[in-house]
Amino acid sequence: MTVNCKSIYVVIPAYNEESRITAVLERLQKLGFRNIVVVDDGSTDNTWDVIPEDDGIYKLQHIVNLGPGASTMTGIEFALGRDARYIATIDADHQNDPDDLVQLFADITEKQVDLIIGSRFLKYNHIPFRRIIYNQIGNLVSFWKSGLLLSDSQSGLKVMTRKFAEKLYIEYNGFEFCIDIIKKAKLAGMDIAESPVSVTYTKETLAKGQSFENGLMMLGKLFNPFTKV
Repeated sequence: MTVNCKSIYVVIPAYNEESRITAVLERLQKLGFRNIVVVDDGSTDNTWDVIPEDDGIYKLQHIVNLGPGASTMTGIEFALGRDARYIATIDADHQNDPDDLVQLFADITEKQVDLIIGSRFLKYNHIPFRRIIYNQIGNLVSFWKSGLLLSDSQSGLKVMTRKFAEKLYIEYNGFEFCIDIIKKAKLAGMDIAESPVSVTYTKETLAKGQSFENGLMMLGKLFNPFTKV
């Protein structure tokens, strides 16, 4: 299955992904995606150099590392400026299967929602126990902040409509930005759904992902009484 829509933009926040991002980009192009926005978030490796100067791939760069939330917002703003009708997000580490984006686009139109989240927990995936615990904690925090109980609040695989993207401003730069997006969608009265997706963990992706220390920092930011969310 492939897509063929000039108004679909795929945003990829990338930090030190020189060995993994090429495979993601090649697969997205084979699937028919023609508007791919890569935001190099101040990488210290050769991520910027391996991103091809290809027609349909837009290269944006943060001079310093700001975090996945900031990179995602930069990509969304760029896509809105290019008249995107739908905007997807996917991680650069090939942990997610780019093929799942095709189904997510089909689902967002079929279900007539404004935000659809790819859930690793709605189908069988081999997920390390530690990641399951982190995600369950994130789900509880997301429910506390938004009133919406989801199975995978920390998923980086999403599709949103322009209607929602125009109202969205991500205030958090770290991993807590996923919960921020859910909260903003709920506050804006947007319809939200989940769809099952696949995930593949490697030693490298486990090392760079969410950790206990990052989780504590996320909780501290989200429950700081001086923040808005």
